Amino acid sequence: MKRILIISQNFYPELGSAANRMKNLFLQLKAQGHQVYILTTDPSYPTRELFQDEKYWDNEFLNAISESEIIRLHMKCEKQKNSLLGRMSYYLEFMFKIHYFVSKTDGLFDYIYVTSPNIFVPWGTMFLQPNQSKDVILEIRDLWPDSIVALNKEYINNLIPLLRVMEKKMYNKADKIIVNNESFIPHIKALLQKEKPILFIPNGMTKNEIAHQRHFDLFSVVYTGNLGLAQNYDQLKEIAIKLNQLQIQFNIIPYGVHAEKLSEFVSSHNFEFVHVYPTLTRTECMAFISRHHLALSILKEEDVFLNVTPGKVIDAICAYVPVITNLGGSVEQLINSYQVGFAKQAATSEEMIEAIKKFKDDKKLWMLHQLHTKQLAEEKFSWEVNIEKIIKFMR
Repeated sequence: MKRILIISQNFYPELGSAANRMKNLFLQLKAQGHQVYILTTDPSYPTRELFQDEKYWDNEFLNAISESEIIRLHMKCEKQKNSLLGRMSYYLEFMFKIHYFVSKTDGLFDYIYVTSPNIFVPWGTMFLQPNQSKDVILEIRDLWPDSIVALNKEYINNLIPLLRVMEKKMYNKADKIIVNNESFIPHIKALLQKEKPILFIPNGMTKNEIAHQRHFDLFSVVYTGNLGLAQNYDQLKEIAIKLNQLQIQFNIIPYGVHAEKLSEFVSSHNFEFVHVYPTLTRTECMAFISRHHLALSILKEEDVFLNVTPGKVIDAICAYVPVITNLGGSVEQLINSYQVGFAKQAATSEEMIEAIKKFKDDKKLWMLHQLHTKQLAEEKFSWEVNIEKIIKFMR
């Protein structure tokens, strides 16, 4: 039995794939008999106010765990800030608090499992520590700062040289590295001064995480999750207009910077077949996704985005719902080789609409792809299987 400290910006009950991944990691390691602790913050994603509603605190086991095991750092600075000063203040405060905690608890843990993004979390964990008496496992869920640069935020440009140096030092300081996307591995290896173990572990589901529901009677498409700077908001609007014209049911559960704008857009057009729903808990959302015939995932046409694996893609597959996406790289290869939907790098709205129509008009084709999602989910995205790989890798 090992004492393991997880350090993550996101954790239960926050929404999104990052928080869910850390929740599952925490629970699975505990189920294997390890003493597991997590250092995180008070929930604030997508908004702090959301978690005043008790319905989001829906895991009784986690709710009963003491504050000595789920350690929440109380931040003075706000996470969700658009200004450079606001964002940097939050990142630096979090980094220094992590650094202080890790230095004061040196020797108490056998392993530290630290996640990025953002890059300041592993920096606070690994750098300027007087002793490194534990193994540090670094998990990379996004290539940072590449993903920030791709958002076209001009104010970040002055920091890029520093962030590049931090990125390289981060990879080289870690003892072992875990990635949630295989396409990250060549990039990381190119920055390493010497070889070190790297393991690919995708996002996934536990056996009891989703209760699959009967599909809607009408053929339906769903979009759920973040609608922020990385997502292609204009393309989503185009698809909504066209699906309404085709009388294809399109249900959207958005959060993020463009969520309210999208809701106003749909309301102003009085769409009959396009509906925007309020935010749901993860359990409710997964059940809702499973009632649809197809799931949509679209990102901006930037190289760094076209080669990531959004959580909503894995969620849809685990809900046994084929995916329609404009993503390339490993996601395109996965979806097309396993026949679990349609994927084409930088696919246009028209191409994705045609793919949706093809599945709607050919029930046998849709049923085949839907069957493949179940097979793929059980083969690649099972936490019960993947936790064994992580434990073996950590030894």
